Amino acid sequence: MAYALFAQRKIQVTGQLNSVSLQQTQRSNEQYLLATDTLSLNQQLTNMTASQSLELSKLYAELSSANDEAQRNSINAKINSKQEAFKAEQAQISNKIYLAEVKEQSIEMEVKRLDTQVTALQKQLEAIEQAESSAIDRATPKFKGVG
Repeated sequence: MAYALFAQRKIQVTGQLNSVSLQQTQRSNEQYLLATDTLSLNQQLTNMTASQSLELSKLYAELSSANDEAQRNSINAKINSKQEAFKAEQAQISNKIYLAEVKEQSIEMEVKRLDTQVTALQKQLEAIEQAESSAIDRATPKFKGVG
């Protein structure tokens, strides 16, 4: 009867352990995907900044070669418009990066919590197995002179 209780408890704890381990793996995968997305967004931001710098440098070159006031005013208006648009695009990507990093940190904390839970369940399973082994040793008759 006691062996059935040990077996039942081992099955329960093993099921919990497998479930938590699966959650931990899923969250770790999600964390990896978020890190990859963040890296991609950072690269996108870098590329966009380089592209914007090139575009603005062309406008500044046009400005330096402008002949009259109307032409300079038109180019300055383009420069100002482009700079505002660029700031908005950069802010949008930076916000996405921030949100991804916050979510990644949240997942990291959950993975650590799940890791603690896995460790506790492993210890619990080990204790059950030791108790079962100890019960088997006590129940097994010892024979003198055998062997």
